[in-house]
Amino acid sequence: MDWLRPILLLAGAVFMALLIWWERRRPHRVRGASYSRARVEPHLAPAVELAAEHDAEPAAGDPPAASAGLRVAFREPPRTPHRVDWPPPEAAAAPAPVPTGAPAPAPVELPAPGCEPPLIVEWPDEGARRIVTLRILPARHDRLAGRALRQGLTASGFRHGAFGIFHLPEQDGRVVLSAASLVRPGMLDPATMDFQRFAGINLFAVLPGPVSAEAALQRLGQVAVELAGRVEGQVQEESGAPFNAAAVSAWRGRCLQALGPGRPTTGPAH
Repeated sequence: MDWLRPILLLAGAVFMALLIWWERRRPHRVRGASYSRARVEPHLAPAVELAAEHDAEPAAGDPPAASAGLRVAFREPPRTPHRVDWPPPEAAAAPAPVPTGAPAPAPVELPAPGCEPPLIVEWPDEGARRIVTLRILPARHDRLAGRALRQGLTASGFRHGAFGIFHLPEQDGRVVLSAASLVRPGMLDPATMDFQRFAGINLFAVLPGPVSAEAALQRLGQVAVELAGRVEGQVQEESGAPFNAAAVSAWRGRCLQALGPGRPTTGPAH
């Protein structure tokens, strides 16, 4: 029976090795199954999303990578931006009557549906222009996500154009507002924005422009609040003061006062 003892010892050693291997493998299988279940059944983990680990400027405090090239980020439900009741701009002056016998003015030709006119950036000379700026800064993170920023600008009607920044045009292509990065030189490249994060953006109007100063200020405030809601940001005045419903009237008054009593209200006609 001496030959049976080494066989039993060898079988016991093999069994212990298999048991240790199985116990080490179980946590990985449980985690993998839970993660797959969360992906198949979104109601079990509605706030889980996969984000590319190769962001150009990762935010501080990002969770460690769950696997090579990927990380798991937990996203809170987006907050609804605060509502701002904007006062209506000054009523446009009634058109002057056409003298008898004078030719009627030519109608304004609008672009056909689906055909965007080229952007027309006609800013006044440096000595005659006035620039009104609002800032959009991160509200819950240290950076704005580049992909959300690009999508938010596009959804708000901005188009990429002159000076390497985004512009919001009228129907005839004349630019009313512009958006640039808060960090110099301010350029925004839609081809690489998805892989970058930004400290903030400047949203500004150059006056006099294609619309009245009052209309441009109202448009600037409205677009800034809407865009901040899209990118999880907050709006500030150029001085750093918060821009909210209580500050709208005072901000408009200061801007109009800075333009002066003899300010031009519209730009050159086209």
